Formats: sequence, C-alpha cells, structure tokens
Amino acid sequence: MAAAVKPTNVLVIGGTGSVGKFIVEASVKAGHPTFALVRESTMFNPAKSSIIQTFKNLGVNLLLVCSILLFSIFDIF
Repeated sequence: MAAAVKPTNVLVIGGTGSVGKFIVEASVKAGHPTFALVRESTMFNPAKSSIIQTFKNLGVNLLLVCSILLFSIFDIF
C-alpha cells in the first residue's frame, strides 16, 4: 500500500501576471496550499481586481509586499 502524499506548499512570485495567474489556479486545483506574492499596489489596481478576487475565492494565501521593502531587499544584493 502506498503512503499518502502530503501536499506541497507552493509560492508563486508574479502570480497576477499573464502566466502566473494560471500557475496559481492550477496549483490550487491540484490541492496544494498556494501562496501568491503580491505587491501592495496591485491590491488597489482596478485591472487586477478580478484576479485578486478569483484568488480569494479559490483560497489562495496572498502575501503582500510593500514596494519600499522590495527595493531595499534588492539593494542588499
């Protein structure tokens, strides 16, 4: 008898983009706990509001990143 496989946590960076949104949806539908890294400004972008709402309805965990924090992280490297 095969052992049960534990779902893998999935983090998608760029989940609201043209390809990323399909990856996020596929991950959730495959039963994986899915996290999407989303810029804070994207949450208030009317063009992205339907994608964000779809993610919420699917149970995607949205991880907000402040643009200032994002720039300071890249400045370190």
